Amino acid sequence: MKLQSAYQVTVIYNPSDFTNDPNIVKVDDGIQITATDVAESLRQHGYQTDTYAVSPKNLYYLKDKKTDAFFNLCDGFGMYMRVVKQLEKHGKIFTGPGPDAMALTIDKIATKKVFERIGVPTPKWQFVKNAREKLSTQLTLPLIVKPPLEDCSIGISQHSIAEDKSALVRIVKEVCNTYKQGALVEEFIPGKEIHCTVIGNGEDAQVLSLAELRMEHSETEDTFVYDFEAKWVETSPRWQHTFVSPAPTLNEGIAKRIQADAKRAFLALGMKDYARFDIRYNTKTRKYYFLEVNANPSIYNSLDEATTRSAHASGLPYHQFVHNIFEACKTRYNEPVLT
Repeated sequence: MKLQSAYQVTVIYNPSDFTNDPNIVKVDDGIQITATDVAESLRQHGYQTDTYAVSPKNLYYLKDKKTDAFFNLCDGFGMYMRVVKQLEKHGKIFTGPGPDAMALTIDKIATKKVFERIGVPTPKWQFVKNAREKLSTQLTLPLIVKPPLEDCSIGISQHSIAEDKSALVRIVKEVCNTYKQGALVEEFIPGKEIHCTVIGNGEDAQVLSLAELRMEHSETEDTFVYDFEAKWVETSPRWQHTFVSPAPTLNEGIAKRIQADAKRAFLALGMKDYARFDIRYNTKTRKYYFLEVNANPSIYNSLDEATTRSAHASGLPYHQFVHNIFEACKTRYNEPVLT
């Protein structure tokens, strides 16, 4: 049995300058800082660690990397898939889901079908190939239009909400023309943005305290969309937000129901080690709706980050949060868990 002090963990990530997409450049700005913090957290628990910046040029050298396991922080669907296919092919130990589960969760429509199959509430929706398609009468305005196969909230903004039919046609055209993948037209749920983080695997998975988005200097409007600009554009006033946990808007009963549904969805979607669910809560009807899941969410070391805030509220300081994710990974691979 290898002693923990001799166990090598390589934290892999893909810096923003390895992509030609200007949107992803913004998305990946903090990834190197996160990689350093994750490595330091694991060192605090006795592991030997290093970090490794993955690019298309060195991707295939992963198979030869002398390490016992990878903590995978790679982001962006294309790079993530290339990395985990390499790691799986060569029998490597790594955090997070493999390519099949990731492909499922990057597809908003496929994810919503799983929610529906297991009885987890999700907004009414319809996929359209173009703006000429007739919508179901079950869909009523306002509606929000999203590209169904993008991650990191790419293609979603406050202007994605259609209040009337003319706006709906215009937004669907924009999404179809820009992303060449049709459009997901979804019932817009006014209310609060709730995030639910799950760590672990199987029935032992732990659902953390729920986090609620709040604007730092103003009231959070019920029409606020946690979109690309709010997540990644630091010069935007929409960037000025934080997360509060436990979620103050939710009573204990509703919070427990959300957590129970999140665990069921985590298992049904084949998530591994950790994931975050994005949820809308209608304060007037007191109903909640699961929007999507992020299979490798940001774990940036800041209490303004939903996952980290939830961990903190659940009694997990950052280093312990990271350690628990990695120990869940080791257990899944039948590696000895040493404290």
